[in-house]
Amino acid sequence: MTLQFRTCLLSTFLVSSVAACSGGGGSSASNSTNTGVGNTNQAPVFSSPVTATLSENSVDSFYVAAASDPDSNAAPQITLSSTGDSALFTLDDLTLAVQPKAAFDFELPADSNADNIYDFTLTAQDSANAVTSQTVAMSVTDDITDTFAYGLNPNVAPSLNFDLTTWKLQLPTDSNGNLSGADSDEISETNLNSGYEDEYFFTGVDGAMVMRTPDNGATTSENTRYTRTELREMLRAGNSSISTHGVNGNNWVLSTAPQSSQSAAGGVDGVLSVTMAVNSVVETAGENFQHGRLVIGQIHGEDDEPIRLYYRKLPSNTRGSIYAAHEEFGGDDTYFEIIGSRDNDAADPQDGIMLDQKFTYTIDARGDALNVTITSNGTEIGHTLIDMSASGYDTDWMYFKAGVYQLGSYANNTSDVSEFSQVSIYELSTSHD
Repeated sequence: MTLQFRTCLLSTFLVSSVAACSGGGGSSASNSTNTGVGNTNQAPVFSSPVTATLSENSVDSFYVAAASDPDSNAAPQITLSSTGDSALFTLDDLTLAVQPKAAFDFELPADSNADNIYDFTLTAQDSANAVTSQTVAMSVTDDITDTFAYGLNPNVAPSLNFDLTTWKLQLPTDSNGNLSGADSDEISETNLNSGYEDEYFFTGVDGAMVMRTPDNGATTSENTRYTRTELREMLRAGNSSISTHGVNGNNWVLSTAPQSSQSAAGGVDGVLSVTMAVNSVVETAGENFQHGRLVIGQIHGEDDEPIRLYYRKLPSNTRGSIYAAHEEFGGDDTYFEIIGSRDNDAADPQDGIMLDQKFTYTIDARGDALNVTITSNGTEIGHTLIDMSASGYDTDWMYFKAGVYQLGSYANNTSDVSEFSQVSIYELSTSHD
């Protein structure tokens, strides 16, 4: 008995647990800590709810954390976990407001189990280091008026956002879905406007019409070395009785053409306007002169091209250049640099266009004059005028093309299969006299 008393006295001097004197066992809650004999600190208590809601496409704060310390008037320190869904949120140290780092899309859930319920964990700690954790389930709600800039709806096929009645689609795959051969598949005007979409032609999360092309794929003919996901203008609008070739209702001519051709054609002169962003280019496959380049718009004739409009971003640059190639009828190309340089070792163009940056190009062909204008945020940033008076196109028939004509390595050669070029189109319009 004497030995037991002395042991207990020693325990008191060592600030040991009272339970040691009793000889019994026990455990305390994980969210509390012991500060001395008979003085157990209580852990903080959360008063903020365990559920919350947030409308999709919002980056506003939606929740305010609150907790108190039962042992003190001092507010406990509240922190946000950095793991799991919690990493998608931020906590304001002063206001204790929680908000998403980026807007959530109801149709594309980003939470760990993809159910549009995002679980984030808060931790409250008092001055004695007692800790309480609380997990909050935040539900993202569907926005019925789910539209983005330019009035686009991300939940529908491209043909429900864009008037594609006078376009057909050329794909980088053959009719069996293979990325090889010289017989690439085409989607007619009728089928394109019946809600068609696939992995190379689809609606983006912001409603844009996305067109993607791998570096290697099926080509349109034996004479073409490159692959594409590209719209081809079809003025016949599904009337298959009109041939795709020739001076007829499917194609247009310049106003320098004979009057008989102007009367027979589907239009005279033409303007193509496209608001878009280049999302990705192939930067490593192929030879040096092929790196980072693609054609984003064209006027195509029977055999030649009055204009090919290029975007090119070199691997070492952060911005891309824009230039045009004008091919004389039956002749060679002449190049026109509009923004930056087309050189293989060009410096980063200070006025160039970065990946994902929106811009608008306009190709305006009227008689002998071919005007190309580039604008960004409503300001003209590039322009060139091509004189076609000696180019020989006054007897040719033409059509516009828009999308991705991938000019990386030669088709069907070995390259990194993960590389692709991609553009997002936000506005697309044509007009003819």
